[in-house]
Amino acid sequence: MGILADRIEKFILAKLLEEQAKEEGIVLRRNELADELNCAPSQISYVLSTRFSNDRGFIVESRRGLGGFISITRIPVKALLEAPKQQQTTESSDKPLTMGMIDNSLFELMQQKLLRKREAALLHEAFAILMEEPERKTREHKVRRLFEQVVAMVKEG
Repeated sequence: MGILADRIEKFILAKLLEEQAKEEGIVLRRNELADELNCAPSQISYVLSTRFSNDRGFIVESRRGLGGFISITRIPVKALLEAPKQQQTTESSDKPLTMGMIDNSLFELMQQKLLRKREAALLHEAFAILMEEPERKTREHKVRRLFEQVVAMVKEG
């Protein structure tokens, strides 16, 4: 399903970019979208659940049945950048940082054109090295410090 899923994702992202200035997101009808892309509605659902999650910076609302719709809104970058700061203040020891969380943040920054692929790859490696630290508190402190620097760099432009 990879190639079809990529096509569906690109189509939805293109629609989001067209409506980006409004900051309201987009509203699509699952059946119409499936007809337009020549696929089953369940394939649209699959792409939405795997590639348009909150972790990747999207809010997706879906209503099935007659008059059903899909609403997709991109979480503003400002909110994404402030989220790690809020996590730091609560020192979320119940939810430790993972490489998946870090990679999702880097991916979102790339999608927003705030990081280039090379920069994201370099940062991924730096975070991976820091994640090798055996002591959890030390590891999280170092990872959070580096992430704060990334956020500061992105905010500066």
